[in-house]
Amino acid sequence: MHLASESLPISVSLFTSVAGVVSLSFACYGARRELSGWQVPAFFAMTGFVFIAQMVNCSTGLGFSAHLLGAALLTVLFGPFAAMLSMAALLTGQMVLLGDGSLSTLGANFLSMGVVAPWVAHFIFRSLQGRRQLMADSGQLFSMGLASYGSVIAATVSISYMLGGQLLQLLSVHAVIGFFEVVASLVVYAGCARSVDYSASRSELRLIPIAAACALCICLALLSSQLPDGLEHVLNISVAMSE
Repeated sequence: MHLASESLPISVSLFTSVAGVVSLSFACYGARRELSGWQVPAFFAMTGFVFIAQMVNCSTGLGFSAHLLGAALLTVLFGPFAAMLSMAALLTGQMVLLGDGSLSTLGANFLSMGVVAPWVAHFIFRSLQGRRQLMADSGQLFSMGLASYGSVIAATVSISYMLGGQLLQLLSVHAVIGFFEVVASLVVYAGCARSVDYSASRSELRLIPIAAACALCICLALLSSQLPDGLEHVLNISVAMSE
């Protein structure tokens, strides 16, 4: 779902870059209250998992591929500010190491996937579950699924606004991709929620299920689909129709 440099006007790139920097500064301040010292290893591990998982493209059978966004998963497990930091690191790493996106669109990508998506997921999950501890019961799984789907749709609407149109085309594609996001998020969330240790005075997310998910994604990356993702698919169609 990364925007390329040629996708945005210069004025939009400048505005989103400034807004992205401001949002990141708030995330740095807010994450101090969300992340305790014993949560840091799990936070870095989950960030690594999402980074790897986003490289695994699954064919939808409709001419485009889907991959994990992961914003809702990070938000529910660690909090929205922590999720913003994680997504900022992910997007920057993908730009530098993999060439996904560019410096001029980094702010726009961060605002969509690293600000809008986590906070929509946070609002949905907390509205349904309040401040309950992590559990893999039916109520939390439903809330997690709804938060995951909502985060994809919210990020899609945000990107459409930045592009200045193509909302219906993007929504029709990402409405399908959202179901892939739900399935992947629920599997990882259920494994993580069942591994939380509540026996001590603090709740600690264990690393075993995250490590297992990372190993699985590394194996699946070898079978990754070469089809364009949802955003690229819509933009390719738009270019073809304009020629």
